[in-house]
Amino acid sequence: MHPPTRPPFIGVEPFDVSHGAGFLATEEDQHTVECRVIEDGGNFRIHRPRGAGPPSRLAFVDGVRRTEAHLTRTDREGGTIGGVAGAWGAGAVLIGPRGPASIAEVETGRAVIFGGGRRVRLRPHPGGWRWLSLAVDSEEPHAAPQHLQRLMRDTEAEIADRLCAREWLVVFDGPLHSIRRSRTTPVVGYVKTHHRRTLAIEHWTRVPRLGVGERTSIFVMKDDRYACYIRVGDSGPWASPWAGIARIEVPASSGADRAIRSMNRAARWIPSFASAAHRDARAPVNLAPVARLESHLHHLLGDSRLALRAVREAVLQRNRNHEQNRGPRHNRHPRRNREE
Repeated sequence: MHPPTRPPFIGVEPFDVSHGAGFLATEEDQHTVECRVIEDGGNFRIHRPRGAGPPSRLAFVDGVRRTEAHLTRTDREGGTIGGVAGAWGAGAVLIGPRGPASIAEVETGRAVIFGGGRRVRLRPHPGGWRWLSLAVDSEEPHAAPQHLQRLMRDTEAEIADRLCAREWLVVFDGPLHSIRRSRTTPVVGYVKTHHRRTLAIEHWTRVPRLGVGERTSIFVMKDDRYACYIRVGDSGPWASPWAGIARIEVPASSGADRAIRSMNRAARWIPSFASAAHRDARAPVNLAPVARLESHLHHLLGDSRLALRAVREAVLQRNRNHEQNRGPRHNRHPRRNREE
């Protein structure tokens, strides 16, 4: 039984506070996009698809990222630019016709990223910590953390593309912005947070009425993705009406008929992978294979406290070396994207 939708109702989000909220209310602005319903003659309906279980070759792709230290770089004139030291990882859980599910295609990385177009190199730490030296041109405070997220997203997309090419049906945890979309790409985007309204208000307010295994009519997003909302599971009587709801996406290049078939099937089998509240703070929308993969990736990234200590020691060693080797001050404005 899904939560009531009529006021007054106070909901408790199923997400742990460290992960943010599943539903983020925003003011009506230029970010609100009212997508066009392309099914049911443009009328908005709730569907309960029948039938099939999961496909025989199924891959769940996701990634994690972690900011391990906030950094600054101060030049000789006293100007200061921010940066981060961080890590990311991505991989897949493969569920085939034979044998148990397995984690595969795992990639991890660690980097020091600064704004202002200047790369700062930290020497490898004796404890085994190593960092790529990267820079972004922008000096805005959010630029370096956003680049860290982009590194994670690009890695996820490369893994998903490889698996699609090998004819795995990929459930990509997040929107399909980064995926190379073609007519035959077997991929479903899975979006579990709702940052903006995507439908006309009279349709939007009906989405929380979904039951488990039901979906809304399909709508088109920016002419390159078909999407619908589904209810993955029941979050409990204390939850908000939007708890347990996810948006699924498929490439628009597949055509409307194929998109409808794909979403009908997905709305039936995706709820079978919903996580349990006693195991995952983001249940039920954080799918169980994804939760397992995230746990594995966080383990591979290592202890965050040791990572922070390694950054501090590497920065201290770098500063000492620069102080000892400081030369004449004739080169006050080196070219951008130069490594220090």
